[in-house]
Amino acid sequence: MEWKTICDTSEVGTGKSKEFEISGKKILVSNMDGKFYAIDALCSHMGGELGKGKIEGKDVICPKHHAKFDVTTGKVDKNINGFVKAITRKDAKDLSSYEVKEEEGKLSINI
Repeated sequence: MEWKTICDTSEVGTGKSKEFEISGKKILVSNMDGKFYAIDALCSHMGGELGKGKIEGKDVICPKHHAKFDVTTGKVDKNINGFVKAITRKDAKDLSSYEVKEEEGKLSINI
């Protein structure tokens, strides 16, 4: 793993998330009360783009099937509904999270 600088801290407002591509991976960076977090940006259920999802508290909601992921840990907070699971035969799984550091107004991710 190595540290990659991705953006200025001002690019991700408080209570917001923004998607970046780093080393060929889509990463969602979130600002929760001035602390920054990074998780995979693709839903583990069917690849929904979490960068297009709604932020609700500390969760991001997948725009495809509404699974909720904690942006601070990548853990599933609410899985998809039973009907969708019956059709697709799979649940959403926890996402990877990445260490974030802030230095001199820049954000870097250990990826």
